[in-house]
Amino acid sequence: MIEWMEGKIAQKEPTNLVLETGSIAFNIHIPLSTYEKLGEIGSKEKVLIHVDFNFTNEQVSLFGFKTPGERTFFRDLLLVQGIGPQTAIRMISSTSFELFKSAIVNEDDKVLASIKGIGGKRAQKLIFELKNRYKEEKIQNSMEGNAIQALVGLGIAPKKARDIVSQVSGKTLEELIKNALKKV
Repeated sequence: MIEWMEGKIAQKEPTNLVLETGSIAFNIHIPLSTYEKLGEIGSKEKVLIHVDFNFTNEQVSLFGFKTPGERTFFRDLLLVQGIGPQTAIRMISSTSFELFKSAIVNEDDKVLASIKGIGGKRAQKLIFELKNRYKEEKIQNSMEGNAIQALVGLGIAPKKARDIVSQVSGKTLEELIKNALKKV
């Protein structure tokens, strides 16, 4: 839909930004991390904001982020039942995406429960609903993940490629792929 907006800062508060683009001013909800990275009101420099367009029964809202990573964090949080846009913004304002992902992968509910607006039950729910997503991402960024992608590129089914790679070892990516191909 709308990927990003560029304009001048007409107003800014820790949780809201009014971005003037041409002759239209948009009210955009932002986390504190974005607020801290914004320039001054009235500056001649334009600001680029990555946005998420959110529809509810009551209203249509824009949520803005200084980086695409913050927006990804926001969208991931919205996948969890019971987490709405305002709660997601508060969470992003309270922690970094890297710390959050680490807590999810390590199933550290105490770290998550320390985030404003998240209790023990909600921390467990976040872990349950997001751990496979982030563990899969972690695998895809590893040497094993690269070997799996190489095998899939050679026409091997993804599940079979994961199974084969988990059975072999190698000190380098090339060695790992060669050993995996011997098992095919």
